[in-house]
Amino acid sequence: MPRQLALFALVLLALAPLAFWPAYLSKLGMADASTHAHALLGSCWLLLLVAQPLLIQASLRRPHRLLGRVGVVLGAAFFVSGLLIAQRSVARMSSEQFAREGGFVYLPLAMAAIFGTALVLALRWRHAAPVHGRFMAATALALLDPLLARLLFFYAPPLPAEALYQLPAFGLTLVALWAMLRSLPTPAPGRSAFAGFAAGAALLLLGFFVVPSTSAWLAFASWFRGLALT
Repeated sequence: MPRQLALFALVLLALAPLAFWPAYLSKLGMADASTHAHALLGSCWLLLLVAQPLLIQASLRRPHRLLGRVGVVLGAAFFVSGLLIAQRSVARMSSEQFAREGGFVYLPLAMAAIFGTALVLALRWRHAAPVHGRFMAATALALLDPLLARLLFFYAPPLPAEALYQLPAFGLTLVALWAMLRSLPTPAPGRSAFAGFAAGAALLLLGFFVVPSTSAWLAFASWFRGLALT
């Protein structure tokens, strides 16, 4: 797990400039401070996911624990910044645009929920290395869709429906969660917690194709839009 997690985080870091070039990096002067903060926090989180497994592999447990304490603050800040950006995106929509697209705030909120839950559970199971490492890997999975969907949108042939841009990342995430659960021995501490998390994450991802258009979600999105967060 340590080597695979570090490699996965490194791949995400390498893909990030390409994915975010058209809409963000090529227009840095037009972005506001909150967007810059979110991008910086996300990059730092991926760097932490590269460093932490390598520290464990090298048996450098004290630096790993110290960096882990920093990581709690860093991860919490990244989670909050994601919520703020999601709320700002719908708050700035006109009424007409919100009626068309407002329900799709589901996606960033679902990814924030997966990230935040994985972070809390990684902290809860920090003394059980196998499941702790899997929860940390799951935080990286929450960053896969924002990267892969953008790469497909900007660089691949157009797809017939916008929702289809999420399918590859969702599929990879579900396969990764299943593989991590399957490779975790049955008597391992925290296995049931990871199984519950994986099931919940799968439901959230699959819900993207159903929930955003429901009246209950649109009512929630309208409430979320009206919050004075930004």
